[in-house]
Amino acid sequence: MAKISFDLVSPENLIFNDEVGMIIVPGKDGDIGVLPGHSKLISSLRSGRVMVYGENKDLLKSFFVSGGFAEVNPEKCIVLGETVEEMNSLDKNSIEKEIQELQNKDTDESKQKILIANAKIEALNASFYEKI
Repeated sequence: MAKISFDLVSPENLIFNDEVGMIIVPGKDGDIGVLPGHSKLISSLRSGRVMVYGENKDLLKSFFVSGGFAEVNPEKCIVLGETVEEMNSLDKNSIEKEIQELQNKDTDESKQKILIANAKIEALNASFYEKI
């Protein structure tokens, strides 16, 4: 099977760089599955999971991004995430506690943080795309 080069970048550093079989990214209007040979595409991202698969469609890694952009061409996919965290590093209890603390504040920043925290909870509860 063919491979596609994948780079996942946060503002601080390069998080992931390897040849993979497939990537699923949370596009602004829906999830985007990227395979080798994909047509050229640029999309903004919503908060959600980036799923990285090997050649045998086995899940290698999953990450949470809180927005950003994806650029795809037939040989490469680059995801520029506003923030990037590995899914297995997210703790549901601490996120729920953060939401409770943020609900007491009434600022635009706290509202945005609540939206991202809720997206993290949703991503942790989701089981779709675990197996392809």
